[in-house]
Amino acid sequence: MENVPPLEAELEQQWLLNASLNESFSNQFVQPPWQVALWAVAYALIVVVSVVGNVVVMWIILAHKRMRTVTNYFLVNLAFAEASMSAFNTVVNFTYAVHNEWYYGLLYCKFHNFFPIAAVFASIYSMTAIALDRYMAIIHPLQPRLSATATKVVIGVIWVLAFLLASPQGYYSVTEELPGRLVCLVEWPEHSENVYGKTYHFCMTILIYFLPLLVIGCAYTVVGITLWASEIPGDSSDRYHEQVSAKRKV
Repeated sequence: MENVPPLEAELEQQWLLNASLNESFSNQFVQPPWQVALWAVAYALIVVVSVVGNVVVMWIILAHKRMRTVTNYFLVNLAFAEASMSAFNTVVNFTYAVHNEWYYGLLYCKFHNFFPIAAVFASIYSMTAIALDRYMAIIHPLQPRLSATATKVVIGVIWVLAFLLASPQGYYSVTEELPGRLVCLVEWPEHSENVYGKTYHFCMTILIYFLPLLVIGCAYTVVGITLWASEIPGDSSDRYHEQVSAKRKV
């Protein structure tokens, strides 16, 4: 067997060790090109349809004065929230899903975890406001409706609450160096049972899902029952004529 000098043997072992470490620490989440292409097409369609569709909705309402009703103002707010989330987060989500590596720095990491929650809150509470507006228009038609100014104030309050509720998620977002890659994650204050994170997500589940669902469900249930039980215009007079005809026959 050929003798290998000690120095060369040590260098060879070091090279093999480095190669092994590089292979172990390489990003295991990189997908094959054909799969990346399919994801790219899917995400591109989502961005185009969402952004273009919602921008068209906003233009139709804002460009035509007769379309500027209370309900349509809330629809504009809903469309703006959806279009913004698609424009600012979908491409980032695509690259992060494909490579599972964060390329955009700490500041955008905070924005990436902050804005979607704010936009979802604004979207859901815009739909809640639309449900309450329909409830008032149908159940209490003689009550005064919201003015355009009051509607804009409500929309502003929705966004302020959305930013406040999403701020903890953005504040605690950090970038962390893992073996072979950089990731963006939310790092809540240390606690043995992660009380802060669990409490935050529990409150968000109540405020973003269950509470709006309850309000929207109750509003539309009352509207549906009221419309179902109400008489069709002209139906009462038809019944009256039928009763008169029956009496004449007797």
